[in-house]
Amino acid sequence: MLGGAFREWSRPFPEWSRPFPTVPNPISQNHSSFIIQKFTMNMNFTEQRTQLITTGQKMYQRELVVATEGNLSLRLDEARILATPSGLCKGEMALSDPVVIDLQGNHLEGERRASSEILMHLEVYRQRPEVRAVVHAHPPSCIALMLAGKGLDRPILAESVILLGKIPTAPYARPSTPEVAASIRPFIRQTDCLLLDHHGSLTAGASLSEAYHKLELMEQVAKSYLAALQLGPVRELDPEEVEKLNFMRENTYGIKWPVIPF
Repeated sequence: MLGGAFREWSRPFPEWSRPFPTVPNPISQNHSSFIIQKFTMNMNFTEQRTQLITTGQKMYQRELVVATEGNLSLRLDEARILATPSGLCKGEMALSDPVVIDLQGNHLEGERRASSEILMHLEVYRQRPEVRAVVHAHPPSCIALMLAGKGLDRPILAESVILLGKIPTAPYARPSTPEVAASIRPFIRQTDCLLLDHHGSLTAGASLSEAYHKLELMEQVAKSYLAALQLGPVRELDPEEVEKLNFMRENTYGIKWPVIPF
């Protein structure tokens, strides 16, 4: 069952099922430059803009963001980031709306300006040179659990144990301030998925589709957990089974992105 679910998710996005390159030093600039250049060779600027816009539309249609909430970014090369603009609905963006900034947040291209929340994206790119995309959203079920003092840190579904692992909640930080970047700093090298206390979520990946699908999975797990809590005590997987699922993550499915194991 799990194998079928994983294959179904990964079929449109084969990069999910391929191991990441083995990297002796995860912050090696030479390696970072190589994988980014290899990635961008296969996508032109218009395709990258289109991908950012269509992903934003999916987020809006599936109510992972509303109004002008959320932001997305895509690494163009080792020096430039394509990002969604400030103050614009992610379901209504045009091809000319995304902006280009550098890793310090300086504006390089575009008529609009990047969101002030781009600071957390830049923190991810600085800490994780291999990351190519970051998605920030406000998934309602994830937020509901968080506000109730719960989170996504229990091994209740096999898929989430393998694909997501234990998802930490970064401490509260006032939005649009450097505090947000500081709040994720202790966690972002350990995992691609975070909850932001009293705020939302942050996911990263080797592609925009990968980062987005991690967000979708987080919200789906949260929906199941939230529904189960209304029916009674929630049963966790046995520790022995969790250990086997952790082993399968890399050895069966070839998943190499960082996960905090249960």
